[in-house]
This record gives sequence, C-alpha cells and structure tokens, in this order.
Amino acid sequence: MNIKILSGSLSIGGNFIRIEDDDKIIIFDQGIRFDLMSKYYSGFITPRGVKELRDIGVIPKPDWYEGANAIYISHMHLDHLGALSNIPHEMKVKLPNMAIYEYMEEKWGISPNWLSLIPRKYYVELEELQPLQTDENNIMAIPISHSAYPAYAFIYFGKNETMLYTGDFRIESFLDEETFNEFNRGCNLFTFIEENRDIGIDTLIIEGTNIGSDRIPITPTEAIKIIEKLAKDRKQLLATLHSFDIEYAYALMLIAEKMKMQIVIASSPLVKLLEKIPNLQKPQVVDEYLDDLTSFKRIPIESIEEKSLILVSYREIVDLIKDLNLTGILSKDCLAIISEPEPQIEEGSEYNVIANWFSIMGVESYRIRASGHYYQYQLKTILEKIKPKKSIKIIHTEKPRLFLDILRKMSQISIE
Repeated sequence: MNIKILSGSLSIGGNFIRIEDDDKIIIFDQGIRFDLMSKYYSGFITPRGVKELRDIGVIPKPDWYEGANAIYISHMHLDHLGALSNIPHEMKVKLPNMAIYEYMEEKWGISPNWLSLIPRKYYVELEELQPLQTDENNIMAIPISHSAYPAYAFIYFGKNETMLYTGDFRIESFLDEETFNEFNRGCNLFTFIEENRDIGIDTLIIEGTNIGSDRIPITPTEAIKIIEKLAKDRKQLLATLHSFDIEYAYALMLIAEKMKMQIVIASSPLVKLLEKIPNLQKPQVVDEYLDDLTSFKRIPIESIEEKSLILVSYREIVDLIKDLNLTGILSKDCLAIISEPEPQIEEGSEYNVIANWFSIMGVESYRIRASGHYYQYQLKTILEKIKPKKSIKIIHTEKPRLFLDILRKMSQISIE
C-alpha cells in the first residue's frame, strides 16, 4: 500500500490523501487550503476561477486525481469537502449526507463570490456514505464526533494491511452515547474498535489540529456546565453557532427545555439540518430569517417570547440583534454566547466585531470554544485505544515537527 499525503501535512485543512493499493486508488478528502486562500484573497480580491486556485495551491492539482476509483469526504467543512468543480474527470464522490450537501450546493451555486466554484460538474456522481458498512472499495465509514454533522473516520481494508484515517474528531461528544448512536445510525469510532479487536489497524493517519495549542482545553461537558451556570435565571439566551454543528445546537436546546424556554431558530441552514435529526423536539423558526419551506412552525419576530433561546448563525447575528432591538424583543436580561467552532477561517467571522455589537446594544456576551478536535493531552489515550501496529502518519497540523516529536516519544513504530 502506497499512502501519499499530497496536502494537509503542513497546514490545518486542505487534506488530500491518495491511497494506491495494487489496482485500486482511493482519495480521502480534497479540501481547500484556507491558509493560502487568506494570503492571496480578501473581500476585494477574489479568485478568477478554478485554474487560478490550483496554480496557487489552494485546491488540489488535476494529476492528483489520476486513476482514482472514488473520493471519500469525511465531513462537509470546506477544508475537507473542497470544490467539487475542481474534480477534472468522471468520478464517484461519497459524501456524509446527500440532503445536506444538495441544500448547501444550491446556496453555493447562487453565491456572488468564490463559493459559486464549489458545486460539482455534471460528470461527478454523488453517493451517500452508509455508516459501519464495508463498501465495494473495502472502505467502512465510522461515525465520529466533530463540529460538523455528520462526520466520519474511514477504515480501508487493503490487500495486505488495514489503514485508519481519523478525519477531524474529538473524543467527547455533546451527545450521550444513546443519542449519538441514534443521530449517526451507529456507534462511534472508539466503541467500534473496542468491540472489534480482531480488526487490527496497521497504519494510522491522524489529525493534529490542537497539537501545540495554548487554548484552555474545554470539553463539551465542561462547556455545557459553564453555559448552564451563565444562563441560570436568565430570561433570554442568544447563541451563535456554525450551521453544521448539530451536536452543540442539540445540547443548547436541552438546556432550554430544562429552563422551560421557547426554542427559536433564526438561520435557514440550521433549520434544514435540524430537520434531518430523528425524534427532535420541534423548535419554532423566525419567519423573517427563513427563505425555504420547513416542517417547523414559523413565527414573526414579534412572537418571540420573553423567556427564549434563540439560535442563530454568525452571519446573521448582527442583523438579528438589530431587529430584536427595533421590535422591542431584545431583553435587558439577554445573555449572548458566542461559540468558536472550527473552522473559524472558513466562516470568516470577526468575533470581536460581533462582541462590539452586543456591547453597543447593552447585551452581556461571552465567547466559548469546545473544540471539534481532540486535545494534545488526550493523544496518549487515543493511541492506546487504536494501537496502530506498523506506522503513524500525521495530517491537519501547523506544527508537524512538534507532532512528530510527541508521537515518537509515545510509540516505537514508524512515525511519518
């Protein structure tokens, strides 16, 4: 088996892994390199097309795809999904969720900026991944917790060895085990490995986003405890989140249920994703912030109750607080929680600007970040659970030398 990490080993994002195994060639992820994107483009300077992005190295080169049987996308953050229009020839692409992709594709297609380059060409065939099933290419998608729903790790059962690509993941979910399994139609990666010890992993490809980070390592459980403490006895709670972060949205909704709050959503993408969740208590939707049909009850902004949780995306939060203020709905007791899920650079959010708007409106606000990635102190536990036998390869890190040094201290096998 020849494993080529063609992009992502020196950057957070832009993953492109090419597996060559006898007559089979598989690609895992084909993301956009936002570190390069931000160097050459801004709100005033935009790419002229796919070729220019290829030349700069923002998206993969055409020859990287040569002879591939299929592309497997671990989750739909753009630093992994990438621009499907960049795929140079007929190809099958396996995605975490078709309904979510098709909704986003429609929005990207009419975008006035570079996002219009993302949608597929007519010759790209899409297929939805089926969790915990080995497909025609001997690949199994295994659910993982991340700040995008759904997200998968991939096991490839090769001719002479077995390989695991983790994708982006965290050890602890915002969901309890039963709810996670229900949402994802199967157990998580570590439960699967524990229950299937006969499946030995030879080569591990692991992400290292938080390696060397000096951020306080707040877990989902700790984040929820902090939010519950802050929200106690509050009448109105505003929470911003990435529209793919369904786990976090669900956890906030559980807090609101405990506090007997009205649950309101002011974000079309989030509404569309929450509709895919089984047995979800149906929230209400602010009519002025929804441009599509929905099974959820639509209400005018004036119908938001005094005691309410309002979920909103980063892109819509400033307009929302202006509208809440104009209509007199913005409570003097309002608390705003600004989450910082990944990928911040993709989201293009200016958290300080958002906080300034809260300040001018007299709204108390806090920023919190429960990462969608594992923390460095958890790496030893991960290796003890996976137990790779042959080698470890690194990806999705800005500190590869530090990552390699840490791994070499922890393991006697080949580290690359």
